[in-house]
Amino acid sequence: MEKNCVYEDKYFMVISPEFPLNCRDDGGHLILIKKEKVSDRSDMTYQEAIDFMRISMAVGKSMYQVLGIERMNYEDLGNWGIDDPGGAKMHLHFMGRAKEQTHQIRGQHLSLFPKGHKIYQGHLKPLSDEQLDSLRKRIAEILSELKYKKMAELAGL
Repeated sequence: MEKNCVYEDKYFMVISPEFPLNCRDDGGHLILIKKEKVSDRSDMTYQEAIDFMRISMAVGKSMYQVLGIERMNYEDLGNWGIDDPGGAKMHLHFMGRAKEQTHQIRGQHLSLFPKGHKIYQGHLKPLSDEQLDSLRKRIAEILSELKYKKMAELAGL
């Protein structure tokens, strides 16, 4: 498992980006990436779709518990990759929202600067190694709960 990876199974991995779109001071940022690339969630098999939901539920819950965020935003974005070779790739952003925010405005949709803006070149802090370790442990604990085990069975895991 890569250093910045907090979860991985046969279909997906969840990573902490080196250059996040949402600073850890504002609640943090993780990304759920499908290993076999598809352009849209409707292109997934039913097993992958179940696993996608299972992971998003567990990661969101772990961010609430570990990071103490007030709200979780699940953002299915892909516009910046639309002109890439092969087009946009389906992925899911987890954007935690802290009660007190530095770069964002509480109660408002997350503000993003344009692709390539210098704010994404190191200004926004990624989650710390300690936070990533705590998230890994909590995700594993959550996924051992009965409903997540049943979802894993349906997903063929």
